[in-house]
Amino acid sequence: MKIFANHAHLMPENSWKDGNVKMLLEHLDFCGIDRAVVFPPFACQFDNNMEKANLWAWEQVRHHQDRLLPAGTLFPLAPNAIDMLSICNKEGINLVKIHPSIDLHDIADSAATGFYAKAEQLGIALNYHTGAHATRLSLSKPEKFDNLAWDFPNLKLVLEHLGGRLYFEEFLTIINNHKIRKNETKERPCVFGGLTSNFHNVGEHRLWYITPEKRMDLINTVGSDTLIFGLDFPWNDKEQTRKDIEIIMGLDISEDDKSNILCGNLLKLLS
Repeated sequence: MKIFANHAHLMPENSWKDGNVKMLLEHLDFCGIDRAVVFPPFACQFDNNMEKANLWAWEQVRHHQDRLLPAGTLFPLAPNAIDMLSICNKEGINLVKIHPSIDLHDIADSAATGFYAKAEQLGIALNYHTGAHATRLSLSKPEKFDNLAWDFPNLKLVLEHLGGRLYFEEFLTIINNHKIRKNETKERPCVFGGLTSNFHNVGEHRLWYITPEKRMDLINTVGSDTLIFGLDFPWNDKEQTRKDIEIIMGLDISEDDKSNILCGNLLKLLS
């Protein structure tokens, strides 16, 4: 079964963690992963220069297009955020990472409306961190993502970590809510859950742990066609990633369901 994973962060030297292209490729090989989507660093890791951070990462992965697919990392309230969406579009990039707890902002800020509208127009999916991250929970409460999906009905969203322990039920409901809405129009889902750092109740990811019972409840409720597997490289080491894949492969679901989660849904999202 082919595996196409989301959510690999590329790290510049002397940054938060070691995570260069060579290390990422070794990680993929160890885990039997065919390809991965790569997020550029955040602006705060690159002299607060968002464009420079993205261009650096795109150049890093350019020579590995058979294994690595570049994404963007954007801050919706940055002065050049909409221009960066256009640059992403010209580069053929149609997924961008957004982290409300790093680029500190309220996702419901009206100043971001133009950014959301432009992303919807260009078909660029927004990949959000969700759940606790040592900042105000009010900045990105679940109902704000639900409102975003209603206000921009064709905007593609990936809700990483599914809100973790605190918000799991809310994000399950949001994903299902918008799947039902799309089913009524016979369109593909636009709101996806990112199964990233949800499988091990250890270390810094304890707050995002989802129990085996909740995993099955999630799949049975929202369906395998709304879930996408992610790495969170380099925070998750290669041994943990391989265990994550083994957990998914061991779920009591069909092979088609497993293929959706490990490859198919991400391909459809980026097509």
